[in-house]
Amino acid sequence: MEMLYPRYIVIHHTAGFDVPALTINKYHAQLGYGVKVTSPLALVEEYIDRGFNQVAGGVVVSIGYHYLIRADGDVEKGRPDFIRGAHCRAQNMNFKSIGIALTGNFDSRDNPHGNKGHIKPTLAQLSELKKLIYYLMDIYQIPKQNVLNHKRIKNAATSCPGDRFEFTF
Repeated sequence: MEMLYPRYIVIHHTAGFDVPALTINKYHAQLGYGVKVTSPLALVEEYIDRGFNQVAGGVVVSIGYHYLIRADGDVEKGRPDFIRGAHCRAQNMNFKSIGIALTGNFDSRDNPHGNKGHIKPTLAQLSELKKLIYYLMDIYQIPKQNVLNHKRIKNAATSCPGDRFEFTF
């Protein structure tokens, strides 16, 4: 397992409904994103308690994002910060960034009528996103210019987090 030393924060939308991290974890497991977490023991036990897949000597965490922010502003832990992500291949960002996803689909072309989740981030999501970004910037000494929307990363062929995602901090 490769350790992560984050120098960037990448912001995403899930492009879907407001579902918990465990639901996204199951979907990402089908895509083969799983990593085995064996320590620290308290962290392994926390993931097991949350319903992640226990295996011999640890737990498998498949969700590609490090954090998920639900519509009500609840922040759910995805994969541990110290483990490489599975959220942005462009520019090898999985190896040097923390991935934060907001539930919802904020792309007007893909979700014009809200059939794939809420069409704009909620105020609660934006408030918690701002707090989380400042916390991560402080902990990992990430400069403000290294906080990026997924679509702003060179060679990331995506509109994520959508054209309805309006966020400044």
